[in-house]
Amino acid sequence: MRERIIKQYGKGCRIQQVRRTPRFRSSLFVADLMQGARLTRILGAVDERGDVTEQSAMDLMHPERLVFLYERLMLVALALVKEPRSALLLGLGGGAMCRHLEAYLPDCALTIVERDGAVLDLARRFFHIRREIVAGDAQEIVADIRGEFSVIFADLYDGRGMESFEPGFWRDCRKALAPGGCLAVNWAAFVEDALARQEAKAIRRAFGGRSFFLGPRALSENVVQLAPLDREVDISDLARRWREFATAHRLPREDRDVLQRCSILGEFPAKWG
Repeated sequence: MRERIIKQYGKGCRIQQVRRTPRFRSSLFVADLMQGARLTRILGAVDERGDVTEQSAMDLMHPERLVFLYERLMLVALALVKEPRSALLLGLGGGAMCRHLEAYLPDCALTIVERDGAVLDLARRFFHIRREIVAGDAQEIVADIRGEFSVIFADLYDGRGMESFEPGFWRDCRKALAPGGCLAVNWAAFVEDALARQEAKAIRRAFGGRSFFLGPRALSENVVQLAPLDREVDISDLARRWREFATAHRLPREDRDVLQRCSILGEFPAKWG
């Protein structure tokens, strides 16, 4: 397992821990490596075929910084609600979104759900997660919530890919949002993943046929789907809303400028970009 990680990142990487975890359906690892001029800590997974996927990343000099583009795109959901008073994070990973929101939106109350004890343990030991985490299955917990959260961030992947969703899950997410709230969902490998596109259609149905897709102009990275409850939110207004929100909350420039190199679409096309 260590040889596979070194092959992926080079001999200069420092492996902090490797842990087998059947529930995650893969082996988890924590490794430190240089990415450009930044020393980065990776939470990753190696599946039975030896394929490596990155679940989360942390800039060791600036732990509050978001490393992945899709995480910044998910933040746009915050600009589509009148006031982000509370957020539900479905999936902890290495806690990147948690650290970022604590740093830049300290008044937004966070609830974080994670079902895998190994992920939680690694997040506490290696990724500066100190706050209380709700241990349990995201779909079961959301089913019992009504009208509570301004924003829901769903990033539900394990070592083999996207979790399977129960019928009605996205309707439960809609019910868990406060009036005018917004759902943000990360879709990895969306272009090639027919199941993800099927779930994206289920979200549109649950939210009355309205959602937006944000993603890089290339096909190589994740796509984020935003589903706002506020009927006044229009696709033509997303960039302005985000610019004003990011400026008001003094978000870092890489957050503020994220839409300048991305596509914003109301329908996912046959070819992206």
